[in-house]
Amino acid sequence: MTGDLGNEAGRSSLETSILRTLVYADLFDYPLTAREIHRYLVGYAASPESVEEALFRPGLLRERIDGTTSFWFLSGRSQIVEVRREREAQSHALWPWAWRYGRQIAARPFIRLVAVTGSLAMNNVSHARDDIDLLLVARTGRVWLARALALLSVHLACRLGITLCPNYVLAEDHLRLAEANFFTAHELAQAVPLYGLEVYRSLFDHNSWITHYLPNAAPQNGVEEDVWPKTRVGQRALEVALGGPIGEALERWERQRKIDRLRREAAQKGGLESQFNADLCKGHIDSHSAVISQRYAERLKAYGI
Repeated sequence: MTGDLGNEAGRSSLETSILRTLVYADLFDYPLTAREIHRYLVGYAASPESVEEALFRPGLLRERIDGTTSFWFLSGRSQIVEVRREREAQSHALWPWAWRYGRQIAARPFIRLVAVTGSLAMNNVSHARDDIDLLLVARTGRVWLARALALLSVHLACRLGITLCPNYVLAEDHLRLAEANFFTAHELAQAVPLYGLEVYRSLFDHNSWITHYLPNAAPQNGVEEDVWPKTRVGQRALEVALGGPIGEALERWERQRKIDRLRREAAQKGGLESQFNADLCKGHIDSHSAVISQRYAERLKAYGI
């Protein structure tokens, strides 16, 4: 498929961006509302009104996309509307568990942010017991101890058949992500904060590069539900107790043994995207970002973009 999407440069750029946006969503069998197209519009700053106008404007774009009263998708892909509805129902069954264990993790010492990422963040899980991916921010100097304490909730959830994956843990003074690419920008833009809204907004501030890829994406308001006050008292008490030499020794011990083990696992599985250091635990060892990026590039090429 080739051809320009309009005669006017601005119109062509907007319509091309809409097509780029729908092509990316289609990789996940995910039709978009007009509002979502605006939020995740690739590489083009536009108003919601101009996006909606472009969606209905006759031309080459309308020949390549289709829509219902609720969703937009690539031509010939109307079946993914039902897929989205089914996955939304499955996601709704999983959210109460995310909130339950998110509250638990937020109450652990040194945790400053808990956010849901991945498929659940978009209500697009493939089954009602899909993984719950989490992004955590911890106090600087206690990343690995905070992670270890968060894993207590992971083990508790596992007993009930719930899979929590806190696979990204950052130190609160190292919020700028090293992977300044489209995939990471999208993951951050769709993240749903459960606890720590101020830190979540700071995370956006430190990664303003995402507007290069998604100019209309801004921090989501989120619905922050605080942990129980009595639990907060216990959290602060433990932070005081573990804030000195004892906590430092435990942090060094946990950091050394886990980094050595995780690096071995990543090397065995070819996990080129994983990163482990004193301020970061990025445990993605399946090269998911690279796979998706390659598929996206191939699909864009097929559309002549």
